[in-house]
Amino acid sequence: SDQQQDRSRMAGAYDKVGGAVTLNSGTIPGLIKTTVEFGIMTAVAYFTESGPLKHFAAEDYKMFCLGCVSYFFVAYWFVMRQGTTKAALNPPEVVNSTDPGIVAKMKNIDRTVGNMLEQMPIFFLVLVPYALWVNPIRAGYLVFAYVALTILYPFLYDMGAPILFASTFPRYFIAYYMAGALMLTSLRT
Repeated sequence: SDQQQDRSRMAGAYDKVGGAVTLNSGTIPGLIKTTVEFGIMTAVAYFTESGPLKHFAAEDYKMFCLGCVSYFFVAYWFVMRQGTTKAALNPPEVVNSTDPGIVAKMKNIDRTVGNMLEQMPIFFLVLVPYALWVNPIRAGYLVFAYVALTILYPFLYDMGAPILFASTFPRYFIAYYMAGALMLTSLRT
C-alpha cells in the first residue's frame, strides 16, 4: 500500500538493527550546523562591528525598544490565536477532532507558538547584551526583521520544508550574528 511505501521511505532515514528501526541522534549534525552558521555570521560581524564593548545614549535605544514592543505584540498575538482557537471559539469535539484538515490547522497553530517559544530565550539571550553594549540601533532593526520573519511562520508552515526555512533560517542567522558580534566585541575590550 501507499502507506507502507511511505513508511519504508521514512525508515530509510534510520539505521536498521536486526530488522528493528533505531533512531539516529542529531547531536553531531546539530553541532556541525551550529558551528558553521555561527562561524559564518561571526565572520560577517567581524567586518560590520568594530571596537570594544561600550555605553550608549538613551536615544540610541529608541528602535530597540520599539522592536521589543513589536515582538511582544506578535508573541501575544500568536499565543492568543492558539488560546482563542482552543478555548473560546471551538468546542472540544472540534479541537480534539481527528479530521485531517482540522488536525493540520491545529498543528499549524501549535507549532507557530511552539517555534516562537523555543527560539525566544535564545534570541533574547543575545539580543539584550548586543543592544546594551554593541549596537543598539542595529539591534532595533534586527528585532524588526526578526519579528517580520516570525510573522511569516504560520503562513509558510503548511508548505513545509524548504519553504518554511524562509522564516526560520534567517532568524537563526540574526541570533548567530549578534552572538558573534558579542564575542568579538568582548574580545576587543
